[in-house]
Amino acid sequence: MSNNNIDNHDENPEKISDKLKQISFNSVRKVLPDSAIIQACKTVAYKYRECKITPIVTVLHMILAAIWPEDSFNASWQVLWDTLVSRFAELNGQSPSRGKVSKARARLPLKLWHLLFKWICRKAQELSDAFDKWKGHRVVLLDGTCVSMSDKPELFKEFGKPTGFHGKCKYPLACLVTLCTANTMTVLNYALGRYDQDENTLARPLLKNLQKGDLLLADRHFAAAHFYWYYKSIGLEFLTKAHQRLKISRIKHITTYSKNDFICWLETNKNYRRKDSALPAKIMVRFIRTVVRDRGCRKVVWLVSSLLDANLYPAKEIAELDGKRWRIETLLKEVKINLSADVLRSLSPDGIRKEVAARLIAVNIVRVIMLEAAIECCVDTIRVSFVHAVRAKNGV
Repeated sequence: MSNNNIDNHDENPEKISDKLKQISFNSVRKVLPDSAIIQACKTVAYKYRECKITPIVTVLHMILAAIWPEDSFNASWQVLWDTLVSRFAELNGQSPSRGKVSKARARLPLKLWHLLFKWICRKAQELSDAFDKWKGHRVVLLDGTCVSMSDKPELFKEFGKPTGFHGKCKYPLACLVTLCTANTMTVLNYALGRYDQDENTLARPLLKNLQKGDLLLADRHFAAAHFYWYYKSIGLEFLTKAHQRLKISRIKHITTYSKNDFICWLETNKNYRRKDSALPAKIMVRFIRTVVRDRGCRKVVWLVSSLLDANLYPAKEIAELDGKRWRIETLLKEVKINLSADVLRSLSPDGIRKEVAARLIAVNIVRVIMLEAAIECCVDTIRVSFVHAVRAKNGV
Protein backbone atom coordinates (compact mmCIF):
# COMPACT_ATOMS: atom_id res chain seq x y z
CA MET A 1 0.00 0.00 0.00
CA SER A 2 1.47 3.34 -1.00
CA ASN A 3 1.49 5.99 1.70
CA ASN A 4 -0.33 8.79 -0.09
CA ASN A 5 -0.73 11.75 2.29
CA ILE A 6 -4.13 13.44 2.35
CA ASP A 7 -4.60 17.04 3.39
CA ASN A 8 -7.25 17.57 6.06
CA HIS A 9 -9.76 19.75 4.21
CA ASP A 10 -13.54 19.72 4.29
CA GLU A 11 -13.77 18.64 0.67
CA ASN A 12 -13.53 14.85 0.21
CA PRO A 13 -10.16 14.12 -1.51
CA GLU A 14 -11.82 11.46 -3.69
CA LYS A 15 -14.37 13.99 -4.95
CA ILE A 16 -11.58 16.50 -5.64
CA SER A 17 -9.74 13.87 -7.68
CA ASP A 18 -12.91 13.05 -9.62
CA LYS A 19 -13.54 16.72 -10.40
CA LEU A 20 -9.92 17.16 -11.49
CA LYS A 21 -10.17 14.24 -13.88
CA GLN A 22 -13.50 15.41 -15.28
CA ILE A 23 -12.26 18.81 -16.44
CA SER A 24 -8.77 17.87 -17.55
CA PHE A 25 -7.79 16.27 -20.82
CA ASN A 26 -11.15 14.98 -22.00
CA SER A 27 -9.65 14.24 -25.41
CA VAL A 28 -6.68 12.46 -23.85
CA ARG A 29 -8.88 10.40 -21.56
CA LYS A 30 -10.90 9.19 -24.54
CA VAL A 31 -7.67 7.78 -25.97
CA LEU A 32 -6.11 6.65 -22.68
CA PRO A 33 -9.10 5.85 -20.46
CA ASP A 34 -8.99 5.64 -16.68
CA SER A 35 -9.62 1.90 -16.93
CA ALA A 36 -6.30 1.40 -18.76
CA ILE A 37 -4.40 3.20 -15.99
CA ILE A 38 -6.23 1.29 -13.26
CA GLN A 39 -5.57 -2.03 -15.03
CA ALA A 40 -1.88 -1.15 -15.34
CA CYS A 41 -1.78 -0.49 -11.58
CA LYS A 42 -3.33 -3.91 -10.94
CA THR A 43 -0.92 -5.63 -13.33
CA VAL A 44 2.15 -4.24 -11.54
CA ALA A 45 0.48 -4.76 -8.12
CA TYR A 46 0.61 -1.06 -7.30
CA LYS A 47 -1.88 -0.23 -4.56
CA TYR A 48 -2.95 3.27 -3.65
CA ARG A 49 -5.43 5.16 -1.53
CA GLU A 50 -8.25 7.16 -3.02
CA CYS A 51 -7.06 10.71 -2.45
CA LYS A 52 -6.53 13.89 -4.42
CA ILE A 53 -3.46 12.68 -6.31
CA THR A 54 -4.46 9.27 -7.62
CA PRO A 55 -2.43 7.46 -10.31
CA ILE A 56 -4.95 8.70 -12.88
CA VAL A 57 -4.38 12.31 -11.87
CA THR A 58 -0.60 11.80 -11.77
CA VAL A 59 -0.50 10.27 -15.25
CA LEU A 60 -2.63 13.13 -16.60
CA HIS A 61 -0.29 15.60 -14.92
CA MET A 62 2.79 14.01 -16.52
CA ILE A 63 1.12 14.12 -19.94
CA LEU A 64 0.21 17.77 -19.36
CA ALA A 65 3.85 18.50 -18.48
CA ALA A 66 4.85 16.83 -21.77
CA ILE A 67 2.54 18.85 -24.03
CA TRP A 68 2.96 22.09 -22.06
CA PRO A 69 6.70 22.43 -22.83
CA GLU A 70 7.15 26.00 -21.64
CA ASP A 71 6.21 25.07 -18.07
CA SER A 72 7.86 23.03 -15.32
CA PHE A 73 6.26 20.09 -13.51
CA ASN A 74 5.13 22.48 -10.78
CA ALA A 75 3.81 25.04 -13.26
CA SER A 76 1.88 22.41 -15.22
CA TRP A 77 0.33 21.18 -11.97
CA GLN A 78 -0.66 24.76 -11.16
CA VAL A 79 -2.33 25.06 -14.57
CA LEU A 80 -4.25 21.87 -13.84
CA TRP A 81 -5.29 23.01 -10.35
CA ASP A 82 -6.16 26.58 -11.41
CA THR A 83 -8.47 25.16 -14.04
CA LEU A 84 -10.15 23.07 -11.36
CA VAL A 85 -10.54 26.07 -9.04
CA SER A 86 -12.04 28.15 -11.86
CA ARG A 87 -14.82 25.58 -12.04
CA PHE A 88 -15.09 24.79 -8.34
CA ALA A 89 -14.33 27.93 -6.32
CA GLU A 90 -14.80 26.10 -3.01
CA LEU A 91 -11.48 24.27 -3.68
CA ASN A 92 -9.46 27.49 -3.66
CA GLY A 93 -6.46 27.09 -1.33
CA GLN A 94 -6.72 23.29 -1.17
CA SER A 95 -4.00 22.41 -3.70
CA PRO A 96 -1.61 19.70 -2.46
CA SER A 97 1.92 20.90 -1.75
CA ARG A 98 4.63 20.63 -4.41
CA GLY A 99 6.34 17.99 -2.34
CA LYS A 100 3.26 15.77 -2.33
CA VAL A 101 2.81 16.17 -6.07
CA SER A 102 6.49 15.26 -6.59
CA LYS A 103 6.20 12.23 -4.29
CA ALA A 104 3.11 11.07 -6.18
CA ARG A 105 5.13 11.12 -9.42
CA ALA A 106 7.99 9.25 -7.79
CA ARG A 107 5.69 6.55 -6.37
CA LEU A 108 4.34 5.44 -9.74
CA PRO A 109 6.44 2.38 -10.76
CA LEU A 110 8.46 2.52 -13.96
CA LYS A 111 6.78 -0.75 -15.04
CA LEU A 112 3.43 1.03 -14.98
CA TRP A 113 4.70 3.60 -17.48
CA HIS A 114 6.02 0.81 -19.71
CA LEU A 115 2.62 -0.89 -19.65
CA LEU A 116 0.83 2.34 -20.49
CA PHE A 117 3.21 2.92 -23.39
CA LYS A 118 2.52 -0.57 -24.75
CA TRP A 119 -1.22 -0.06 -24.33
CA ILE A 120 -1.34 3.23 -26.25
CA CYS A 121 1.12 1.83 -28.81
CA ARG A 122 -1.25 -1.05 -29.61
CA LYS A 123 -4.15 1.35 -29.99
CA ALA A 124 -2.16 3.63 -32.29
CA GLN A 125 -1.05 0.67 -34.41
CA GLU A 126 -4.62 -0.53 -34.86
CA LEU A 127 -5.52 2.83 -36.40
CA SER A 128 -2.32 3.24 -38.42
CA ASP A 129 -2.10 -0.29 -39.82
CA ALA A 130 -4.11 0.53 -42.94
CA PHE A 131 -1.81 3.46 -43.78
CA ASP A 132 1.60 1.93 -43.14
CA LYS A 133 1.92 -0.66 -45.88
CA TRP A 134 4.10 -0.41 -48.98
CA LYS A 135 3.86 -3.35 -51.41
CA GLY A 136 2.69 -5.55 -48.53
CA HIS A 137 5.42 -4.45 -46.10
CA ARG A 138 4.89 -2.28 -43.05
CA VAL A 139 7.54 0.43 -43.33
CA VAL A 140 9.38 1.11 -40.05
CA LEU A 141 11.87 3.90 -39.42
CA LEU A 142 14.83 3.60 -37.03
CA ASP A 143 17.04 6.34 -35.65
CA GLY A 144 18.72 7.59 -32.49
CA THR A 145 19.31 10.91 -30.77
CA CYS A 146 20.61 12.32 -27.49
CA VAL A 147 18.71 13.99 -24.66
CA SER A 148 20.16 16.16 -21.90
CA MET A 149 19.23 16.55 -18.22
CA SER A 150 20.21 18.28 -14.98
CA ASP A 151 23.81 18.11 -13.74
CA LYS A 152 23.11 15.77 -10.84
CA PRO A 153 25.89 13.33 -9.82
CA GLU A 154 23.57 10.30 -9.99
CA LEU A 155 22.57 11.24 -13.56
CA PHE A 156 26.21 11.62 -14.63
CA LYS A 157 26.89 8.18 -13.15
CA GLU A 158 23.87 6.56 -14.80
CA PHE A 159 24.01 8.08 -18.29
CA GLY A 160 27.51 9.52 -18.75
CA LYS A 161 28.69 12.58 -20.65
CA PRO A 162 30.59 13.25 -23.88
CA THR A 163 34.13 14.54 -24.13
CA GLY A 164 34.91 16.77 -27.07
CA PHE A 165 37.43 19.28 -28.34
CA HIS A 166 36.47 21.76 -25.62
CA GLY A 167 36.61 19.21 -22.80
CA LYS A 168 33.91 17.32 -20.94
CA CYS A 169 30.28 18.30 -21.33
CA LYS A 170 28.71 20.14 -18.39
CA TYR A 171 25.53 18.01 -18.46
CA PRO A 172 24.72 14.29 -18.62
CA LEU A 173 23.45 12.91 -21.92
CA ALA A 174 21.42 9.80 -22.65
CA CYS A 175 21.03 7.96 -25.96
CA LEU A 176 17.44 7.49 -27.16
CA VAL A 177 16.75 5.01 -29.98
CA THR A 178 13.26 5.05 -31.49
CA LEU A 179 11.21 2.99 -33.94
CA CYS A 180 8.20 4.51 -35.69
CA THR A 181 5.95 3.79 -38.66
CA ALA A 182 6.76 5.75 -41.81
CA ASN A 183 3.34 6.99 -42.88
CA THR A 184 1.78 7.87 -39.51
CA MET A 185 4.91 8.38 -37.36
CA THR A 186 3.41 6.27 -34.58
CA VAL A 187 6.09 5.32 -32.04
CA LEU A 188 6.39 1.52 -31.97
CA ASN A 189 9.13 1.14 -29.39
CA TYR A 190 12.14 2.87 -27.88
CA ALA A 191 15.21 2.29 -25.74
CA LEU A 192 17.04 4.71 -23.45
CA GLY A 193 20.67 4.07 -22.57
CA ARG A 194 23.99 5.65 -21.69
CA TYR A 195 25.44 8.30 -23.98
CA ASP A 196 28.37 6.04 -24.89
CA GLN A 197 26.14 3.04 -25.63
CA ASP A 198 26.09 1.95 -29.27
CA GLU A 199 22.78 2.70 -30.99
CA ASN A 200 22.80 -0.73 -32.64
CA THR A 201 23.11 -2.41 -29.24
CA LEU A 202 20.10 -0.46 -27.98
CA ALA A 203 18.13 -1.13 -31.16
CA ARG A 204 18.66 -4.89 -31.35
CA PRO A 205 16.09 -5.93 -28.68
CA LEU A 206 13.55 -3.54 -30.24
CA LEU A 207 13.92 -5.07 -33.70
CA LYS A 208 13.09 -8.54 -32.36
CA ASN A 209 9.58 -7.32 -31.55
CA LEU A 210 8.80 -6.15 -35.08
CA GLN A 211 6.55 -8.15 -37.39
CA LYS A 212 7.93 -10.61 -39.92
CA GLY A 213 8.18 -8.92 -43.29
CA ASP A 214 8.49 -5.39 -41.90
CA LEU A 215 10.69 -3.14 -44.04
CA LEU A 216 13.28 -1.30 -41.96
CA LEU A 217 14.51 2.12 -43.14
CA ALA A 218 17.64 3.37 -41.38
CA ASP A 219 20.64 5.62 -41.88
CA ARG A 220 24.33 4.74 -42.24
CA HIS A 221 24.73 4.03 -38.51
CA PHE A 222 22.78 0.81 -39.09
CA ALA A 223 24.46 -0.13 -42.39
CA ALA A 224 26.92 -3.06 -42.48
CA ALA A 225 26.91 -6.67 -43.66
CA HIS A 226 26.63 -8.09 -40.12
CA PHE A 227 23.67 -5.79 -39.39
CA TYR A 228 22.02 -6.80 -42.66
CA TRP A 229 22.41 -10.46 -41.80
CA TYR A 230 20.80 -9.85 -38.40
CA TYR A 231 17.82 -8.06 -39.95
CA LYS A 232 17.24 -10.95 -42.33
CA SER A 233 17.72 -13.54 -39.58
CA ILE A 234 14.75 -12.11 -37.64
CA GLY A 235 12.54 -11.83 -40.72
CA LEU A 236 12.99 -8.16 -41.65
CA GLU A 237 13.64 -6.54 -45.01
CA PHE A 238 15.88 -3.48 -45.01
CA LEU A 239 16.77 -0.31 -46.88
CA THR A 240 19.68 1.88 -45.75
CA LYS A 241 22.17 4.29 -47.21
CA ALA A 242 25.49 2.60 -47.97
CA HIS A 243 28.20 3.01 -45.36
CA GLN A 244 30.52 5.90 -46.23
CA ARG A 245 33.62 3.68 -46.10
CA LEU A 246 32.29 1.12 -48.55
CA LYS A 247 34.16 1.07 -51.90
CA ILE A 248 31.23 0.30 -54.18
CA SER A 249 33.30 0.52 -57.37
CA ARG A 250 35.31 -2.50 -56.23
CA ILE A 251 32.29 -4.76 -55.67
CA LYS A 252 31.69 -7.48 -58.27
CA HIS A 253 28.17 -7.59 -59.72
CA ILE A 254 26.09 -10.78 -59.71
CA THR A 255 23.04 -9.40 -61.50
CA THR A 256 23.04 -6.03 -63.24
CA TYR A 257 19.74 -4.27 -63.90
CA SER A 258 21.53 -1.09 -64.94
CA LYS A 259 24.78 0.70 -64.11
CA ASN A 260 22.91 2.30 -61.18
CA ASP A 261 21.08 -0.81 -60.02
CA PHE A 262 22.69 -4.20 -59.38
CA ILE A 263 22.90 -7.19 -57.01
CA CYS A 264 26.16 -8.31 -55.43
CA TRP A 265 27.72 -10.19 -52.53
CA LEU A 266 28.67 -7.94 -49.62
CA GLU A 267 31.45 -9.42 -47.51
CA THR A 268 31.21 -9.54 -43.74
CA ASN A 269 34.06 -8.00 -41.79
CA LYS A 270 36.35 -10.76 -40.49
CA ASN A 271 36.59 -9.16 -37.06
CA TYR A 272 32.85 -9.51 -36.57
CA ARG A 273 32.95 -13.11 -37.82
CA ARG A 274 35.59 -13.96 -35.23
CA LYS A 275 33.30 -12.60 -32.52
CA ASP A 276 30.21 -14.37 -33.90
CA SER A 277 30.67 -17.72 -35.61
CA ALA A 278 27.05 -17.62 -36.86
CA LEU A 279 27.82 -14.75 -39.23
CA PRO A 280 28.13 -15.79 -42.91
CA ALA A 281 31.13 -14.79 -44.99
CA LYS A 282 28.91 -12.67 -47.26
CA ILE A 283 25.32 -11.60 -47.82
CA MET A 284 23.49 -10.85 -51.05
CA VAL A 285 22.22 -7.26 -51.33
CA ARG A 286 21.05 -4.81 -53.95
CA PHE A 287 22.70 -1.44 -54.62
CA ILE A 288 20.76 1.47 -56.10
CA ARG A 289 22.27 4.81 -57.05
CA THR A 290 20.04 7.86 -56.66
CA VAL A 291 20.34 11.63 -56.47
CA VAL A 292 18.91 13.54 -53.52
CA ARG A 293 18.76 17.18 -52.49
CA ASP A 294 20.64 17.90 -49.28
CA ARG A 295 20.42 21.49 -47.99
CA GLY A 296 19.62 22.75 -51.46
CA CYS A 297 22.43 20.81 -53.17
CA ARG A 298 22.21 17.73 -55.40
CA LYS A 299 24.03 14.77 -53.90
CA VAL A 300 24.68 11.24 -55.19
CA VAL A 301 23.70 8.51 -52.73
CA TRP A 302 23.97 4.73 -52.88
CA LEU A 303 21.19 2.72 -51.23
CA VAL A 304 21.51 -0.87 -49.99
CA SER A 305 18.47 -3.13 -49.78
CA SER A 306 17.32 -6.72 -49.35
CA LEU A 307 14.56 -6.11 -51.94
CA LEU A 308 16.29 -7.91 -54.81
CA ASP A 309 13.48 -8.29 -57.37
CA ALA A 310 13.57 -5.30 -59.73
CA ASN A 311 10.15 -6.17 -61.16
CA LEU A 312 8.44 -6.16 -57.77
CA TYR A 313 10.54 -3.33 -56.39
CA PRO A 314 11.58 -0.87 -59.13
CA ALA A 315 14.63 1.22 -58.30
CA LYS A 316 12.74 4.49 -58.73
CA GLU A 317 10.10 3.45 -56.18
CA ILE A 318 12.75 2.32 -53.68
CA ALA A 319 14.51 5.67 -54.04
CA GLU A 320 11.22 7.47 -53.43
CA LEU A 321 10.58 5.28 -50.39
CA ASP A 322 13.96 6.19 -48.93
CA GLY A 323 12.81 9.81 -48.99
CA LYS A 324 10.43 8.98 -46.14
CA ARG A 325 13.31 8.26 -43.79
CA TRP A 326 13.59 11.93 -42.83
CA ARG A 327 10.22 11.63 -41.11
CA ILE A 328 11.76 10.02 -38.04
CA GLU A 329 14.05 13.03 -37.76
CA THR A 330 10.89 15.15 -37.75
CA LEU A 331 9.44 12.90 -35.04
CA LEU A 332 12.55 13.24 -32.88
CA LYS A 333 12.44 16.99 -33.38
CA GLU A 334 8.80 17.01 -32.24
CA VAL A 335 9.72 15.03 -29.12
CA LYS A 336 12.78 17.16 -28.29
CA ILE A 337 11.51 20.61 -29.24
CA ASN A 338 7.69 20.60 -29.17
CA LEU A 339 7.57 18.33 -26.11
CA SER A 340 10.78 19.70 -24.53
CA ALA A 341 12.53 16.35 -24.22
CA ASP A 342 15.85 17.83 -25.31
CA VAL A 343 16.44 18.85 -21.67
CA LEU A 344 14.64 16.52 -19.27
CA ARG A 345 13.51 17.89 -15.91
CA SER A 346 13.63 14.87 -13.59
CA LEU A 347 16.45 14.60 -11.06
CA SER A 348 16.82 10.82 -10.71
CA PRO A 349 17.57 8.03 -13.22
CA ASP A 350 14.15 6.43 -12.72
CA GLY A 351 12.53 9.84 -13.00
CA ILE A 352 14.28 10.40 -16.33
CA ARG A 353 13.03 7.05 -17.65
CA LYS A 354 9.48 7.81 -16.51
CA GLU A 355 9.62 11.24 -18.10
CA VAL A 356 10.75 9.80 -21.45
CA ALA A 357 7.96 7.21 -21.28
CA ALA A 358 5.39 9.92 -20.48
CA ARG A 359 6.52 12.03 -23.42
CA LEU A 360 6.36 9.14 -25.88
CA ILE A 361 2.95 8.17 -24.52
CA ALA A 362 1.91 11.77 -25.15
CA VAL A 363 3.26 11.53 -28.73
CA ASN A 364 1.16 8.44 -29.44
CA ILE A 365 -1.93 9.98 -27.82
CA VAL A 366 -1.59 12.97 -30.14
CA ARG A 367 -1.01 10.59 -33.07
CA VAL A 368 -4.21 8.67 -32.26
CA ILE A 369 -6.19 11.91 -32.17
CA MET A 370 -4.59 12.97 -35.47
CA LEU A 371 -5.35 9.60 -37.06
CA GLU A 372 -8.98 9.75 -35.96
CA ALA A 373 -9.27 13.25 -37.39
CA ALA A 374 -7.60 12.23 -40.67
CA ILE A 375 -9.86 9.20 -41.06
CA GLU A 376 -12.98 11.24 -40.30
CA CYS A 377 -11.99 14.02 -42.74
CA CYS A 378 -10.60 11.62 -45.39
CA VAL A 379 -7.20 13.33 -45.59
CA ASP A 380 -3.65 11.99 -45.70
CA THR A 381 -2.51 11.33 -42.13
CA ILE A 382 0.89 12.92 -42.76
CA ARG A 383 -0.79 16.24 -43.65
CA VAL A 384 -2.25 16.69 -40.16
CA SER A 385 0.01 18.99 -38.13
CA PHE A 386 1.43 17.58 -34.90
CA VAL A 387 2.11 21.07 -33.52
CA HIS A 388 -1.45 22.22 -34.26
CA ALA A 389 -2.84 19.06 -32.66
CA VAL A 390 -0.82 19.72 -29.48
CA ARG A 391 -1.97 23.33 -29.35
CA ALA A 392 -5.60 22.28 -29.82
CA LYS A 393 -5.31 19.88 -26.89
CA ASN A 394 -3.76 22.43 -24.56
CA GLY A 395 -7.13 23.93 -23.73
CA VAL A 396 -7.89 21.95 -20.58
